Amino acid sequence: MTKEAFSLNQVMRIKRVARRISSLQAFIYRLSNGQLWGKVLGKYPIMVVSTVGRKSKKLRYIPLIKVVDHDRPILVASMGGAPISPDWFHNVSNEPRVHVQIGKKNRPYFAKRATEEEKIKLWPTICGVYPDYQAYQERTQRNIPVFICTPLEDDE
Repeated sequence: MTKEAFSLNQVMRIKRVARRISSLQAFIYRLSNGQLWGKVLGKYPIMVVSTVGRKSKKLRYIPLIKVVDHDRPILVASMGGAPISPDWFHNVSNEPRVHVQIGKKNRPYFAKRATEEEKIKLWPTICGVYPDYQAYQERTQRNIPVFICTPLEDDE
């Protein structure tokens, strides 16, 4: 069995800092209709996913690297290859109706967890957008979850 790249203690410290930065990024992105803070590392475009907290029931906004396959946003719960899934993964698993904002466009989707077969087919697209996802998968023992978003009508 391979050793995890991060200890749980390290993950929790990183998580606290990352939560503040990503909250600010999502806020600025949403406020500017995707015109500001729209990239990670100045290179990778983002999208902002709106979920409902499974415990708090509060609306949460999560900036994720923009991966799209045939007009379907793909959500990758990598958390940088940490040994645990990000909080938003649990929120989306609990309530799969999400909103995804890409630039000015913000629309409702149903996020379905990809089967292993679907993930294998999507993985080249996912890593083509952000190659570090492959390193993240290699450095963790967990199978990084992926969600496929299909559009909902506004009243669903």
